[in-house]
Amino acid sequence: MFTKEEIRAVRYYIGDVRNLPEDGFWNDPKAYCLLNALFFPGIATETARLAEGKILNLRILEDVPRLSTLFRNLFSVFRKSAAEQEYSVCRVERFSDYLMMQSAGKTVSFTSTSKNGFLPAYQDRCGIALLRFAIPPGTPCIDMQKFFSHYAKSAEAEILLPPGLPLQFEKRELSAQEQTILDADGKPPRISCLVRVSPEILIPEKCQNSDAPEGNLAGIRIIQALNSRRLPDAGDVENYSRWKQNFIANQIKFLA
Repeated sequence: MFTKEEIRAVRYYIGDVRNLPEDGFWNDPKAYCLLNALFFPGIATETARLAEGKILNLRILEDVPRLSTLFRNLFSVFRKSAAEQEYSVCRVERFSDYLMMQSAGKTVSFTSTSKNGFLPAYQDRCGIALLRFAIPPGTPCIDMQKFFSHYAKSAEAEILLPPGLPLQFEKRELSAQEQTILDADGKPPRISCLVRVSPEILIPEKCQNSDAPEGNLAGIRIIQALNSRRLPDAGDVENYSRWKQNFIANQIKFLA
């Protein structure tokens, strides 16, 4: 049902880089940090990830054709995979990313959720929101325990959602147990929500000003500047932002 390239793409996304080609692109178990940042407007997400001590792999931005192929293989898996039952899953989300999802009314990027509740591994964020997703049958998603015959992170019981799924948010009171879940600063969650998912993919529009020459290279310079605690060039930020929007719009249409 799935090609070797599709399986490799999913393995790479979840950080299982065993037996993948030994180069800077494929040997990054945290590649998802930058892959997901590409779906968010501007550079706030890149800035937040770096502030958390995450490493953003510049080799990914150096090879746009390979990056494009990777996304198309991931989206191909989502086209072939759908929830066979209703899922109730959880995610510890950055509060800033929650606000962006709520404003957009959809999953902005790939969204990892767990059938095993709120995972401690995802509490390394400053400012968190607790999200419980109600996923109906027929929703494009990847159940990692079913996708892989041997799943290295089986304790996470991950359900991966694609970008572009419509969401409805219902705020709920934090329970006493939920208030014991702390972020990287030792603070409790700022909000708890039930998130109802719809199965139809929303395709984003391209930037009206579509001219973004070498925007990926502008992204490299921005990340290098942020890593050196320098202010990125404003022209680079504008170019990279347009490039991201157009690149993702061109890729996500393969979900439809």
